[in-house]
Amino acid sequence: MKNLLFLIPFLLLFQASYGDVVPINSHPVKRCVKIINIEDFPDFSILACIQSPMKKDITASFINSNDCIEKGYKFNALYIMATRRSYLEGKLANSTDWLNDRNVIESSISINTSDTNASNDDPISSIEEYYEIVEITNTNFVIYKCRELIRYNDGSPIKLKNYPYVQNQGKRKNIKNNEKISEIYPSTEIVNFLLALLFTIFIETLILFLLFKTKYKKLNINNKLLLFTGFITSFSTLPYVWFIFPAFIHSRFPYILFSECFAIAMESFIIYKLLKIEFKKAILVSIIANVISFGIGLLINWDSVYNIFTSL
Repeated sequence: MKNLLFLIPFLLLFQASYGDVVPINSHPVKRCVKIINIEDFPDFSILACIQSPMKKDITASFINSNDCIEKGYKFNALYIMATRRSYLEGKLANSTDWLNDRNVIESSISINTSDTNASNDDPISSIEEYYEIVEITNTNFVIYKCRELIRYNDGSPIKLKNYPYVQNQGKRKNIKNNEKISEIYPSTEIVNFLLALLFTIFIETLILFLLFKTKYKKLNINNKLLLFTGFITSFSTLPYVWFIFPAFIHSRFPYILFSECFAIAMESFIIYKLLKIEFKKAILVSIIANVISFGIGLLINWDSVYNIFTSL
């Protein structure tokens, strides 16, 4: 058991992404998004308004042309807003209802600032997207993507894409007067989560069967109960690891350490209650199941893990 406990922090050093498993044969791609002509509109302030899926409050920050726009947690909602500088003078930031204030105008299109993943067959390493403001009036705030720079990790030349502005593209009706705002999670994240969940359920249920049909065979645990336990343990922990903890813990190592400790503790308790075995055995089973599923995830994504290791 001491050897298993020692193995956990070793594996954490090389974990390639958040969660028990990352997309197979993929690598992270950094995205930087900028609005490059803000200075051409000196009478206006451009703001990034961020809304957490678990909070109603909006956090607003000023955008400048030189910095990448960030929204933090991947499931936060990002609104690009414009308002006259004179309107903000003397106002407290937390006193403004950013989504419903008629003096604040939402951009004509949504901007995706989240990093993404790419197949290991695709050498893309980063994406830089540049947007320009076309006009800001009392009712419209029109922006469009004018340029994109794509960098590669195999020595290929940087690819530059230019996009023309299409007249009247994406003029959005601003959401005001308490109209309901619905946010849909990115489909790729949901697919990756479901794949990770199925993978984790399969591996950890298989480990339960191996342990309770060999080492703990004398306990005579029913097959249906083992199947149910394997499903409940993974389903009770993985959603927190994927969707909840990243909203509060943004540093990789503390996030992974906390998530794995949470998974082991929670699954130990569930195994203890459902299978009615000694708590020490439940802890040992949970550690074995989590370490093995964790390790298999690393092996599946060894290329990404190796790149992280060589960059240290």
